[in-house]
Amino acid sequence: MLTALKQIIRRFRRNDDGAALVEIAIVTPFVLLLSAGVFEFGNILNTRMLLDAGVKDAARYMARCSSDWDTCKPLAQKLAANGAIDGTVARVNGWLPVQVEITKTSTQAIDTATGTELYLSPTATVDVVQVKTIYSYAGLGLWSYLGFGQLNLTVIHRERVFGW
Repeated sequence: MLTALKQIIRRFRRNDDGAALVEIAIVTPFVLLLSAGVFEFGNILNTRMLLDAGVKDAARYMARCSSDWDTCKPLAQKLAANGAIDGTVARVNGWLPVQVEITKTSTQAIDTATGTELYLSPTATVDVVQVKTIYSYAGLGLWSYLGFGQLNLTVIHRERVFGW
């Protein structure tokens, strides 16, 4: 019985007829997981870039708006989320104009701590508009499947005000 078992083991070692199939069966799940991860990361990066473009567009619009603040603000929010003032199609699914926060602050033109000139201005202070959004990334499920929590993408952009 022992010699028969040894013969079977020797034949099994010499025969590599199914080796490629076994190797593929072992490697395939890892390759698929890696591919899905690359796809998900690319989707996150694309969403982040679309949010960034929208926030920058809104900040530029607000910085150069020649009307009053209350008229320009909702238009800039639509511009950020939809890509156009009269647009109705969102740049990113689920990103609404109300999620775009726009504030105006007066900032020192020169940093008093370091003496660095932040803004070229004849006055001590300049108006700066800040546009910010926080977007909850829903994704395709891989992110949550791996046990990570909700992914929030935060984008902020500041522009010096030239209008008003």
